[in-house]
Amino acid sequence: MKWTTANIKHVNYTAKHELYVGTHTGSFKHLVPASEKSPYGQSNLSDLCALDKDSRVTSLAFGNDDQTEILLGRAKDAVEIHSFTEKGHSRNTVSFNAAPIVGLARYNDKLIAGIGNGQIQSLELEANDESEPVVITTGDQMDHLRQCAQVRSIVATGGKERQNNLKVYDLNSDGKQIFTSKNLPNDYLQLEVPVWDSDIGFVDGPNVLATCSRTGYVRIYDTRKQRRPVACFASEEHGMSFTTLVAKGNFIYTGTTMGALKAFDTRRMKTHVHTYKGFTGGISDLHLDATGRFLSSASLDRYVRIHDSESTVLLYQCYVKSKATKILIRPFENEAGVSEEPEEDDELQMDRNVSENKSVNAKSVDNEYEDMFDQMPTVGDSDNESEEETSNIKLSKANLKRRSSEKSLKNKKKKVVIS
Repeated sequence: MKWTTANIKHVNYTAKHELYVGTHTGSFKHLVPASEKSPYGQSNLSDLCALDKDSRVTSLAFGNDDQTEILLGRAKDAVEIHSFTEKGHSRNTVSFNAAPIVGLARYNDKLIAGIGNGQIQSLELEANDESEPVVITTGDQMDHLRQCAQVRSIVATGGKERQNNLKVYDLNSDGKQIFTSKNLPNDYLQLEVPVWDSDIGFVDGPNVLATCSRTGYVRIYDTRKQRRPVACFASEEHGMSFTTLVAKGNFIYTGTTMGALKAFDTRRMKTHVHTYKGFTGGISDLHLDATGRFLSSASLDRYVRIHDSESTVLLYQCYVKSKATKILIRPFENEAGVSEEPEEDDELQMDRNVSENKSVNAKSVDNEYEDMFDQMPTVGDSDNESEEETSNIKLSKANLKRRSSEKSLKNKKKKVVIS
């Protein structure tokens, strides 16, 4: 199927799903593809008036197994906890000591956040006083933190360079490190193979993990066997730059910066087995539903999509007005709670907020510039000055012509004397 910019819904897409999307402008949106009245309708779950340049959504994850709690992290040190119950939607905000938030997890009334500076911070949610979070240092940089869905006490981190490679921690043992990966042997020039684990995924359990890299590799690790990868795909010929990854069963789904979505079979990693079409921008996030059949994706072309992971058919596509950075998909149950109110453009609202802040700071500066220009003397007001300038220009041109004629006469006399 060729790519299209229209909102589409496949006639065979009858599954009941709802989407939660985080964007580059900071808005948190709710979409219901299962709705018969408005499958492309969108509602904002965040306050648009409070958005600024640091409100970009950098992390989105479910906080429990029932998927009734969503953890949202931004480029600043604030984390939002959204709860969806029969009574309605509620929101709570928790602050950490650093930013940006690159990964979130929930375990035993503790909120765990992965920070971009390489720290894992754990904070008690039930504490009455404002206690300091417990800090675990994994390195000096982190790209992603992922929690194991089967064993929620296990988290994995990864980042750029060898000191920030794949590491696995057990929160039951006070954050003890239970595994750290080892790089491949040096190449034929005895140079170190570049390491950049941009995303991590658990393959149906805490023992097998998959990582993807912006340098163009997909690796599979088994913590029970060895520290080095047990299987690897390297795209040296194609030059792929993988940004996000999700794993389920025997398949790994990866997205690239060039808008390519590939599926790999863990039993045969030499090449990809599926390609999903329809993208016109880089893929920023992927998420599978509980069955593993429906693959949702967020893209920088401002579209969210749902593909059939088996047949690769594009089932749903919707324009969300902003660059989508994170996405979650879950089963949809209650259609009565769907709001059909038209949403306000979040980019316009954020620009309005920024312009208001700038106008307040620029008032005093504008007054200073106006006073300075008022005090500057004007040039060329009188007619006499203009007449004098024109006469001076004419005299200078006449002098130049006279000098040039005198020089030419001298040169002619010299030639005659020589001859």
